Amino acid sequence: VRLFVSIFVDCTREDFLKNYWQQQPLMLRSSITDLVGIIDSGDLAGIACEAESEARIISGFGLNNKWSCEQGPFTEQQLLSMPNKNWTLLVQGVDQWVEEVHAILERFSFLPKWRLEDVMASFAPVGGGVGPHFDYYDVFLLQVSGTREWQLGQVCDDATRLQENSQVKLLEEFEPVQTLTAVPGDMLYVPAGVAHWGTALTDECITLSVGFRAPSQQELLFATLENLIEEFAETGSDNLRYRDSATSIEKDSLDANPYKINTDVERQLLAMTKQLTPEAIGRAMNKSFGSLVTEPRHLPPLDDDHATDSNELTLAAINHYIDSNNGFELVHPHHSRFAFSERSLFVNGVAFNVRESFAKELCSGLLETPINAGEREVLLTLLATADIELAD
Repeated sequence: VRLFVSIFVDCTREDFLKNYWQQQPLMLRSSITDLVGIIDSGDLAGIACEAESEARIISGFGLNNKWSCEQGPFTEQQLLSMPNKNWTLLVQGVDQWVEEVHAILERFSFLPKWRLEDVMASFAPVGGGVGPHFDYYDVFLLQVSGTREWQLGQVCDDATRLQENSQVKLLEEFEPVQTLTAVPGDMLYVPAGVAHWGTALTDECITLSVGFRAPSQQELLFATLENLIEEFAETGSDNLRYRDSATSIEKDSLDANPYKINTDVERQLLAMTKQLTPEAIGRAMNKSFGSLVTEPRHLPPLDDDHATDSNELTLAAINHYIDSNNGFELVHPHHSRFAFSERSLFVNGVAFNVRESFAKELCSGLLETPINAGEREVLLTLLATADIELAD
């Protein structure tokens, strides 16, 4: 609650979740004043020039003018040669690069951590923006420098027509229903599907976007089917083959017409899927969802010094440390994503079958209870891959 109140000055957690979350936009004035100036254009330019960065420049203005997108990383000369208006530099995963920006994510702990995506930064001179669009996920827009005008429009979905532009996904029509001006310290919440269009009114306009993960139905179905196939392969179900039935005239898959696949064949096929129980589907879907919401999307900056330190932790040393401590703290690196369910622990898109009590403690960063042999192997694996670290 404390973290929530620090953002939503005049709004309680219950009020926000009941009346605004995934329902309607909300402008929160002077709710992030302590974040003003947290990052500047020089910082963003420096990140955008790094080889591991994910950056792009979107140029354009107006609804029907030509918009374009250029992918980074960029050179210093490219950035210095940009015009004085009508373009935006977008840098993904800034929370991976700047410690103070990563700390912003803790302010949204009133929502599940596995829903959080990343913090994207948008820098623009006067007139800069990304055009009229909508997102399939919820987003908080934090104004940390300069002034930006936000136009909020219609509710969109898959049937909403987009412009014929392969570089950017912009709306063919935009119907503004509300216009708001965000100054440093303001934050705007925009639910998934709500059209919006932000335009910089001043130079040095920087907006941080905190986005949320929302796996699509298609993604979830594909992943679930893959997990079901994997589970069936482990149980030897691949050896279960189709068989004809010829028990009676009414139930005979050997049809009088040699070309026909009749309804009894369909019944035989359904019988082959008897292992596809609601419980099996539920297990596969749970595993798929946990993997999808924790899958890394952005590469972390390279840290050669950290890699050297990790290599010095030998298997014997780690085992000795585990055995000699009744409880110890773990550190979650910025690039790692965690979640758990009653059945599994999920780390960076990988599912581990462990006890819920172990998964809960590992996600909290404090192991206090004894672990079994399988959980020890999971912990050693995560330490070896630097997906988790020892506090000392």
